[in-house]
Order: sequence, then C-alpha cells, then structure tokens
Amino acid sequence: TDCARPTRPPDTMVVAVRSATASRVFQLCLAAVSLAFVRHGEIPWPQLPDTSASPAPQTSYLRSVSDPLSAPQTAPEELAANLPHSPAIGGDTHEHSKSWQSTLTELVAGVLLFFMSMGVLWLNEGHAVRMDVLFSLAKRKLKMSAAAPADPENLRELVFVTGTTQTEDSLKLSAWANLQAPSGSAKLRASTQMYLWVEKEESKDNSTTYTYSQQWVDEYQDSNNFTHTMGHENPPAPVPFVALELAATTLGDFTMSQRMMGKLQAWKPCDVKGKLEDFQQISSLSAYQQGEITTFNDKESVFFRASFGGTPVSPSLGDLLTHFEYVPCGPTSVMGVQVEQAENRPTPWSLVPLEYNEHHSYTPMLTRANTGNTNLGDQMHQTLLGEAEKDEYFEDTHSPQERLKRGVAHFLEGFPNPFAMADAFMAAACPDHVLIVAEEKTTPESLMSAARKFERTLTMVMRLFGFMLMYAGIELFFSPLRKLLSYLWIFGTILKFGIDLFACACAVSCSSCTIAGAYAAYRPLYSLLILCVGAALVAGMYKLEQ
Repeated sequence: TDCARPTRPPDTMVVAVRSATASRVFQLCLAAVSLAFVRHGEIPWPQLPDTSASPAPQTSYLRSVSDPLSAPQTAPEELAANLPHSPAIGGDTHEHSKSWQSTLTELVAGVLLFFMSMGVLWLNEGHAVRMDVLFSLAKRKLKMSAAAPADPENLRELVFVTGTTQTEDSLKLSAWANLQAPSGSAKLRASTQMYLWVEKEESKDNSTTYTYSQQWVDEYQDSNNFTHTMGHENPPAPVPFVALELAATTLGDFTMSQRMMGKLQAWKPCDVKGKLEDFQQISSLSAYQQGEITTFNDKESVFFRASFGGTPVSPSLGDLLTHFEYVPCGPTSVMGVQVEQAENRPTPWSLVPLEYNEHHSYTPMLTRANTGNTNLGDQMHQTLLGEAEKDEYFEDTHSPQERLKRGVAHFLEGFPNPFAMADAFMAAACPDHVLIVAEEKTTPESLMSAARKFERTLTMVMRLFGFMLMYAGIELFFSPLRKLLSYLWIFGTILKFGIDLFACACAVSCSSCTIAGAYAAYRPLYSLLILCVGAALVAGMYKLEQ
C-alpha cells in the first residue's frame, strides 16, 4: 500500500511562522534591554504616563553602598533627619546614577586631555633640549666670584658664589603669639593640618560614587561645596594653614632673592615648650584645649584638641596639628646671573636665573644659547631681560612630585585651548632657567652635575605623566560607549576590557610618536644621524640576504 506523503505547508503559513518567531525574538531582546536599563535605574525610551493611577511618591536616587541590600531608598527629608550631626569616625559612601550629560562632559574633557598630553610630551622634549643648551652655555661662561666684595665687572655674568648666609632680622609669627625663631634664622614657618571631612569622587560607567572620610589635610575643605553636605559639615579654620616669615638674608655682598630663599629647605623644629600657654591665649583657639607636643610623620608637632575630645592617635573633627620650623643661616653655594638691585635692598647685588629672553613654546630653537638670546650680558654688559626675571617666592623642594603639583595648579590658565593649557603647565612645572642653590659649600662641577641629574629625572617623570594623561583622555573619550556597554552584563564587561586594551595601545603608540616627532624636531642632526645608521643597517641586511 502507498503511504501518504506529508504535504508541504503553503508559503503563507511559512511566512506567518517566521514572522511570529521574529516577533518573539524582538520582544525577548526588548525585554532584556529594558531589564538591563531598569537594573541601573534608567529607561532608554519614553513611557506613556498612566493617567488613571495617582502619581507615586518619588524616592531618592541616593543609596548607601555599604549595605545595598538592607538599606531601602529614602527620601531626602527623611535621610537628612536620620543623619548624625555630631562628628563621626570613619566615613560613608553615596552613589548616584550618572546622567548622559555628565557622560558627554567626560567625552569633551577626554578630548582636551588627549591634546593637552600631546602638548606636554612635545614641550617636555623641547625643555630637555633647552636645558642642555643652557647647561652647556653655563659651563662655558661660568665665572668664580667672591662673596665679598662683589665685582662690578661681573654685571650680567653667570657667577658661582660660595660662603655663609647672614641676617640681622629677628623673625616672629604674629598669628602664633609672636613665636620667635632663633637668632640668625632665614625663614620661619608654621604649617597647620586640620582633621576635616574630605569628599572623594569616583566616576564609573553608570554611576558616580561620593566617599566621605575624615583625614588630615593641609588646606581647607569647604563642606558647602560637597554633594552631600548634611552630616559632613566642616568647622571653620581657626588659624591660617601656612604662616611664613622671610628675613632679609645676604651672602656676602649678594642679597638672597625670594626665589633663592624658596630653595632653602634645611628646616629644623622650633622649641615651643614655653609657648604652649601663650598659644592658649589666642582668641581663635579659645575653643581648643591647651596644645601638647607630639610626633607626627617624624616631625615634632603641637596637637590642639577640639572640644570633641580627640587624641593624637585617634583625632576628632576639627583637631589641629601644627609644625613650627625655621631655616638657619649657614654655608651656601649659589649659581646665577649677577644683577644690580634696587636701593631699598640690603646690598646692591643679587642673582637671577640664567634664562632665555623670549618664551620658546612649540617652535624648536636650532641655534646655540648665547648672549643674544639669553639674559647674559655682552662685552658692554648690556642684554635683554629674561622671560621671567620677576622675583617671586615658592617652595622649591627639588621633588618631581612637587613640580607636578605646581604645574597642575597653573594649567587652567590656558583653558580652553589644550595646547595653551600644556604650555601653562610646563612653564610652571619645568621652567627653562638655571638658578642653583645648595645649602653647603661645594664646587661648581658638583653643583651643576646634581642639577643636570635632577633635570634628567624630571624629563622621565614628565614623559610618564604625559602618557598617563593621554591614556586618561582616551578612556574618557569612550565614556558614552562604555556606558552603553555596561547594560550588557558579562558581554559588556568583556567589550569594556577590550576598550581598555585599545586605549592603552593608542596611548602607547600616540605618545611614542609624539616623543619621536618632538625629538626629531628639536634634535634634527641627531635624528638625521640615527636615520642614516638605520638605513645603512637595512641596506646591509638586504645585501647579506642577496
């Protein structure tokens, strides 16, 4: 008997089944994406309002990360009522969902940081070349000079002076009950740290986390600028964080300028045992108990306990820790350009940095440093002033980290131009000048050798900083994409890891190309020599293969 063969369904039925399957797949994808967005507290598409039901009370988007499961969402009024108003030990964390506006802001910031990093890397190579040229000029033009009497024939000449600094001033801090430094002190300083609330912001793909903790800080933290002020109120600072007094100090017939005074770093602790009761009479410290001498970070300090009853080991909010230090006069060696001073100075002579008379930004300088393009005088002792001979005081600790901090404090002067921002950063962190001060009697060779070694270290640190700045800029540039990928769970995590690898590879390649291009532009002869040697090696290998 013939078996009945199954008949083929009509084409319309096949199309209907395929359409239903595609519809189910689309609905499943739509539900998965919706759940992903709801999981992060967002809806990617608008929803129609439900007019039949009464609007539900809105809850806060604030939640505690310390216990995300047991801590329910709380309205701002209820949260403010429950937060403690007394100083707390430790800290707390709050998380906010990140808006798309913040993400786009990070993208713009990433573009600025990327181009700023290129400018920093380029200018850093130029700074290294210009400093090598200045040191070569210093080696050729340096003259030995006695501290007293100063030779007028050395006007606008690079001189090396060694001797003992002296002063007739008596230094005292009026803000600290007229605390007086020992006689013969060049500097007197009171640096204060205060135990305050500190806000730390950490940005993630879909959220921004604010962490609050109490720390010792050396500058005031205004709690009014915190995202969450309630429960993190900082008391006002009763005393200035830094109180500094400088003496009119001389080295023979040479007056120590403010810039030279900033290079004196032989700090010694003041004897304040007999001043603790006098500190208690300061009106701004009336709410504090009498200070006690303690040791903090290997420094002798005075601990002022606030009314909350903290201890040096376990401080409380508002406690103070003050270091009283002075720099004594002593053996000193300096190298700089001899100049005439104004009439109101202790002596008619002083020293300024050896520097160029024009600011060299991105344009390579292909000529040697000489009396025509620096502030050294010619045979008639005439010259143009240096680009930055203005005398200003700042602490120069010969630390690359402090140089980075100084650059970061000035880079916004060029905003919004990223290359101007890089120029402002480098001008503050790595100025093109030679002014060396050592608190010992030494030789000019050792003085210049130490300065050149520091400059080489600074060049390497700036290269690393430029690379990290470029990597951060590329990461911020991909913030919108990372935000989208964060909704895909494990697949998004894998793709974000790929973005991190791509950003690192781009930062390595772009920073290397920038450094190589700057090296070729600022050292054309060396670059041409390297290119010729490389071409010769390639040609030799090719002939050997033949």
